[in-house]
Order: sequence, then C-alpha cells, then structure tokens
Amino acid sequence: MASVHEEIFLEEKEKSEGDLKTFMRLWVYIKKYKLLLFLTFLTLAIATIIELSLPIFIRYGIDNVINVEYSFDMVPGSELQFIEQENGAYNLEKRDNNYYMVNNQTGERIQVSGEQYSQYFDAAYRKIHVFSLIFISVLMGQFVLNYGQVFFANLVGQKVIFHLRKDLFGHILKLKYTFFEKNPPGKVTTRVVNDSQNLSDFFSEVVTSLLKDIAIITGVIILMMVLDFKLSLYTMSMFPVIVVSVVLFRHFDRKAYDKVRTRISALNSYLAENLSGSNVTRLFNQEERKKKEFDYMSTKVYRANVQQLHVFAIFRPLMSLLQYFTISVLLWFGSLLLTDGQTTFGTIYAFTSYVDMFFRPLFDLAEKYDIMQNAFASAGKIFKIFDQEQEDFGRKKYTSIQEGKVEFQNVKFSYDGNTEVLKGVNFKINPNERVAIVGETGSGKTTIIKLISGLYKYQSGKILLDDKELYEYDLNELRKKIAVVPQDVFLFSGTILDNMRLFNQDIPEEEVKKVAKSVYADEIISRLPQNYYTVITERGGTLSSGERQLVALTRAVLFNSKVIILDEATANVDVETEFLIQQALNKISERSTIISIAHRLSTVKNSNRIIVVHKGLVVEEGSHEELINNHGIYYDLYRLQFENN
Repeated sequence: MASVHEEIFLEEKEKSEGDLKTFMRLWVYIKKYKLLLFLTFLTLAIATIIELSLPIFIRYGIDNVINVEYSFDMVPGSELQFIEQENGAYNLEKRDNNYYMVNNQTGERIQVSGEQYSQYFDAAYRKIHVFSLIFISVLMGQFVLNYGQVFFANLVGQKVIFHLRKDLFGHILKLKYTFFEKNPPGKVTTRVVNDSQNLSDFFSEVVTSLLKDIAIITGVIILMMVLDFKLSLYTMSMFPVIVVSVVLFRHFDRKAYDKVRTRISALNSYLAENLSGSNVTRLFNQEERKKKEFDYMSTKVYRANVQQLHVFAIFRPLMSLLQYFTISVLLWFGSLLLTDGQTTFGTIYAFTSYVDMFFRPLFDLAEKYDIMQNAFASAGKIFKIFDQEQEDFGRKKYTSIQEGKVEFQNVKFSYDGNTEVLKGVNFKINPNERVAIVGETGSGKTTIIKLISGLYKYQSGKILLDDKELYEYDLNELRKKIAVVPQDVFLFSGTILDNMRLFNQDIPEEEVKKVAKSVYADEIISRLPQNYYTVITERGGTLSSGERQLVALTRAVLFNSKVIILDEATANVDVETEFLIQQALNKISERSTIISIAHRLSTVKNSNRIIVVHKGLVVEEGSHEELINNHGIYYDLYRLQFENN
C-alpha cells in the first residue's frame, strides 16, 4: 500500500553527510553576522564565568562570613577594649544571658556589656550584608548577560533561517522540471517549511545554551581540580561511565531521529496528494482503502517515534541515577577528608554545586540532542535540494522571439535515456499560423510541447525559434513569450483579476478587462458574483473548467505571448465555452502562433494545418480536408471518433 510514497522511506538507508560537514555549510550563512556572533560569544563568556564563580563565591561566604568563629585581641593599654583579629586570643561567648571574652589558652573570662557585644558583632553583620548585596548584584548581572546571550543568538538564528529559506525557495524555482516529477509537493513543502523551522529551533533552543554547557562542563572539571585535587579525583571517578552513556545515546538517537523525519516527510507527501485528489476518492468510493493506506503510513511514523521514545526514556533516568551515585561518592570521601581537616564544609558545598552544575546540561542533553539531530537531519535534507542540479537556461545569446516561428529538425528525445519517445521529429510552423498536433495517446504530442518550452533537453537534432536554436536563448526571458494553456489550469488563491495579471500590479485593470473582452472571457466573468474581484481558492476549484481556460487564455494574450500552446485546453469544457475559445483563437492567431494539442478532432478543423504524430514520428501534415482525403492515420482517428454519428 502507498507504494509511491514508500519510496521516500528509502531515504532512511541513505548515508547522510557528517554533522561537521553540515555545520560548515550552515556556517556560510552564520558567518555573515559577525557582530551579532561577537556579542553572543561575549555575553556567553561573561555569563559562564559568573555562573562558574558562584559556588566559589558561596564557598567563601560559608567559610569566611557565615560559618566562622570570630576571635579578638585585647587593645594594648586597655583592660576592657577588644579588637577583632584573626587567630586572636579571645572568643566572644554568651552564658546565662551574660557576655564574656574567653581566653582560648587560659580559659580566663572577662565580662563585657551587651552594648560591647553588639558593637563587636556589627562588623560581622556588615560583612554578611555586604556579601549579600554583592551576591544579588552578581545574580542581576548574570540575568542581563543571559538575556543578551539568548537574544543575540536567536537573532542570528532568525536571520540565518530567513536567508536560508529564501535561497532554498529561489533554488527550487530554478530546478529542472524532472525534480518536480520525482518529488511530491508534500515532500518539498516539508523541506521549505518544517525542516527550516527545525533549524530555527536549533538556534533558539540549542545554540543559546550548547556552547555555554560545554564551557560549564569544562570549567567545572578544572575548578574542582583547582579547589581540591584529591576530592575531585574521587568525584570524577564516575565520569567515564557518563561519557560512555552519552556516546551510546548519541549513536542510537541519531538513527531514530533520521527515521522519524523521513517517515513524517512521506506522510506529508501522502496527505498533500490525497487532499488534492479528495474528489476522486469520493467519486470512486475509495474512502475505506485510503483510510487503510493512511493508517499504514501513520503506523510507520508511530513506530519510528516509539523507537526514539525508548532511547529518550532511558537516558534521563540513567543520568539521574549517575548523578546520585556521584554525589554519594562526593559526600562519602568529602566527609572523610573533612574529618581529617583536609577540606572545608564550604569546599564540599562548592563540589556539590559543581556536580549539580555538571549534570544539569546532561539532563537536558537528551532534549537538546534531539533538537540538534533533528536540525542536522533537516539541514542535510535541505542541502540535498541545494545539491540538485539547476535547469540549464541556455546560452543567453538572445532574449526574446519576435515572430513566433517554430521548427523541429530531426529531434530525438528519451525520458530515461533508453526508450526514444521522439524518433526524429521534423516540422515547421510559420509565424501567426494556427496548427494542431494530433495523435493517439503516447505518440509524443505533449513531449513536443514540453520541448518547445525548454522543460526537457532533447538528445539530438535542433529546435529553432525564429531560426535560432532554442538553447541560444535565455530560457527565462523566452518563456515570457511562450504561453501554455493546459487542460487542468492552475490558478492561485486570490481574485480572478490577480490571476489574469499574475499579481503584477503594474498592469492596469482597464488593460486586463480590454484583453478579456477580446478573447470573450469578459462575457462569462461578468456573470460571476463579484466579476473580476471574485475570490477563488487554490487551483481555482470554485470555477468551472471552461472559466479557468478563459482566465488562462486572457493571461496568455495579456503578456503578449508570440507562441500560445493549448494542451487539450477544450477537452473538458461545455459547447458554449468551446465556441467562445474558438472565436478567441481566431482573433489571437492574427498576432500570435497557436499550437493546439487535441484528442477531440472536432476542435482542430479550423486549424491552418494539422500535424499527425504516430509512435514518435510526424507521419502526416495538411488541412483537415486534405488529411481526410488521404485516408491515412488522421482519417482512421477521425472515423473512430465520429463513426457513430
């Protein structure tokens, strides 16, 4: 089931380029914003230094401000005046609501007044107040720096995504026609919208903290070794287990995420196609089969997500377990060193903070790594589109055609390089001539039209426009003078007026109406509720096939096309609309070359000449009467269509 879209699943087995290579391709966009990058890294560096210094700051407060026994010495020449002094001879104590200075060596007690007691402790309180104010100020500074880091990093990300998405869409517009035949619209939409958004999440959720996390983990290891080398060795004994766990997680999570992204792309492609073809599904009562197909595709996505969930679910509990093991090791050996006087309580507190600081990024690593892998997988898929070869727009020696003469000289063409669809086609169409190309299905009619527009590149022979080889022209400019009116006309969301002038506001409304009247489109458009301002949905679903054909025909004449190609344009229109189109073509042929592809031979009788294509070759040419009298292939086709009449 859903075999066409399952081809996208083959991407799961494709080997993606490395993360480093993908990042270097992203770096081309990132490095354009050097000032913002500098500000990001500057705020990041200062904020990281402050965060790493906080445990040391608190350690100092515990060991030197809070958990400290103040000592004093007697002021020389005074019996009751004391001054705070490190390693002084007296300690201040309170006993039975009285205050005493107690000599550490002799045990002598000297009573002091409550006023003196308060005075002696004012200095200690001032230290605590000053320490608290400095600590709060540091925290406020850290807040400002973190804000700056997040803001600048996100701003870089948004600018990168904006230009990447813009370049991607511009590149897609220049890709070969075969790219759009091989890649469903849903898949391409996923690349432009979803995958670029994943990159945006990477900048907002990961880049803002990833470098900081790396710096913090590195700084934690260094500072622990500086503070207490022996205790740091005990604490870091668990680190090899942590490293192995992270490496294993990275391996399995990358595989799982690639599978999820590929299957979501396939599901999007399936949805886009089936929503567009919902009418066919209903008309042929295929709802149950389509429901089963969707369940199948959705199940593939579900299983990929569950597989990733297994990887994700085990990682965070594992990190939590390893954190508690590490803290247990720290407290065990820290208490032994504290008992032996080899460390301080403040140092143990700092180590506990550093262990928490070390594991904090690891707890978020699963989520951040998912976002990062999602981003790199998306970036890899985006760059695969960038790697697609763009269309050859010719040698650009000439820019436009003036007359509308078309000539095929022994043109051969194959879609797959093996089976020839055109086997040496020869014909000439003169300026302002109205020519029809007919033949059975698969004879090569539509291929001829695509070659004239330069959508495919023929293998041999020549196609001449105004006696100049097709690829001597700038195809971008040339296509402005070649208009194709297909059987299924595509209209964009907007008004009829917008679609006629292709949203070009420089073309006056009066000119559009004048052209519409000249091709008899005005007569039908005037019947619509809001005339030219009638709003239509994507693909023009609110208009009939004939109405869409007249809009497309108006568009072709409005842009002064010298060659107008109708590919089965009247196949699905009513008799009245067909009559209007034929009337319009008679007028248009006075200034443009008209080439009609048709199965309904009744629509080509008025052509100046009819070219009959059979099995990739031009086998007959002439007017309707001449070909009927020849009793050849055209005669047989005509007889088959009208023998019942």
